Amino acid sequence: MKVMASARFVRLLVLGLWAVVSCAVAQPSGRIWGGEEASKDDFPFVASVRLDGSHVCGGSIIGSKSILTAAHCLQEKGQTVPTDRLSVRVGSINQFSGGSLVYIASINLHPDYSGVKNDIAVLTLENTLVWTDRIRSINLATNSEELPAVGASVTVAGWGEQLDSESAFKLNALSFNVDSAESCINAYSDADDSIICLAHPLKKGSCYGDAGNGATFNNRLVGVNNFVVGACGSRYPDVFASVAHFAPWIQSVLA
Repeated sequence: MKVMASARFVRLLVLGLWAVVSCAVAQPSGRIWGGEEASKDDFPFVASVRLDGSHVCGGSIIGSKSILTAAHCLQEKGQTVPTDRLSVRVGSINQFSGGSLVYIASINLHPDYSGVKNDIAVLTLENTLVWTDRIRSINLATNSEELPAVGASVTVAGWGEQLDSESAFKLNALSFNVDSAESCINAYSDADDSIICLAHPLKKGSCYGDAGNGATFNNRLVGVNNFVVGACGSRYPDVFASVAHFAPWIQSVLA
């Protein structure tokens, strides 16, 4: 099933492992399809969110003790996972090694998170990060003036599933374009100003393991990857939470 503007069924491919979407068929999802391998210094704010030692989602460093990701990445069977099962790798483009492995002190899900709505969360780290050339925070877009216009190019990096159906060993990056409000609603009928739809070529885009990835524009974080409509690399835009929309709440829970 595909999502159309008419009253047809909606099929949302949720990019984490456990979210169940009401009135939709939700499936696990993975990494950046059709991207280019990133160099070691390109994305110092990017983090790998890990459950039981394995990559499950992307994240972005937004403070010395704070990682921004998607809320559904931290849920299992409708419950928030314990912090002792989670960790984050920072400072490496290799999801399996390098950089620093840091542990989680607390989980802050958006208070109105439900299914695919308000799908955003902040992880507070046990220890303060030490800034290096490969470990840096990224500024948030805090108002509509800092958001990209329709058609503007934004960049997303992650370790999600590739076209060969295997997770990326190295960080991959891909350019997307901001889609129009009309196209966004055609793909996802519940679209509003809390999300950004990002268009991509066929057989490119987000896939399993890419939830939580940050979308950047002018050196600011503008979106958090939530889900794709249809299959990975479909003709529909990928859906991201709008960081500017959620900025007041994000700033209120920063450590």
